[in-house]
Amino acid sequence: MIKTEICVNSDNFISQSVSSAYIGGADTIELCSQMHLSGLTPGKKEIIKARKAFEDRSGLMVMIRNRAGNFNYTKIEISEMCNQIKLAAECKANGVVFGPLSENNNVDIDSLKRCVDISKSLDLLVTFHRAFDATPNPLETLEILIEYGVDRILTSGTKWNENKSAVDGVDILNKIINSAENKIEVVIGGGIAQNNVVKILEKLLNKSNKISFHAYSSVLVNGAANLALVKAFVETVKNYK
Repeated sequence: MIKTEICVNSDNFISQSVSSAYIGGADTIELCSQMHLSGLTPGKKEIIKARKAFEDRSGLMVMIRNRAGNFNYTKIEISEMCNQIKLAAECKANGVVFGPLSENNNVDIDSLKRCVDISKSLDLLVTFHRAFDATPNPLETLEILIEYGVDRILTSGTKWNENKSAVDGVDILNKIINSAENKIEVVIGGGIAQNNVVKILEKLLNKSNKISFHAYSSVLVNGAANLALVKAFVETVKNYK
């Protein structure tokens, strides 16, 4: 079955937003801070609030990104991220989300291995975020991520910073899903909404593979995830045949 994920900004509406995602039936949430900077690592208090609001559902994914800007991190920054991964685990998160790249936007293998190894030692699922879309060859990147034990990738099928949605990336998404061969979950994000998710579903060639849809701004009302919009989005995906 195709799954759904709601991205939640760890602001003043965190409990309300996570509760809406939970009651609305989302399989997972991606918890971030400062979404105006494309999402950074949330604080300890926010992770604890999210865990409480998402109750016992095993789907709390925490963003691990300690600064805005590019995805090329120093060794000190990677060490900070490893500490943030430990904190997420202490706060009962189920997974973490990160994406270290080299200066030429290929995967930073050494940093990836450090982050994956510590995540796996703490029994956390690993998602490689949309830094995936900044890499020059997504299919080669996919193979590397599978090799190093990444569980999920977040992608729009379009180039990072091109300001396009996943609707524009369906051809690449099909290639990624086919190449993934169920070895890794493909989380489709980037402008996803109830009113366009069916268009994407209709064009996906292999819907039996591990696929999720990730929504953020389309389910917001006055800055918080809205229960009715979350529920409508989730049901649209779940009921698609």
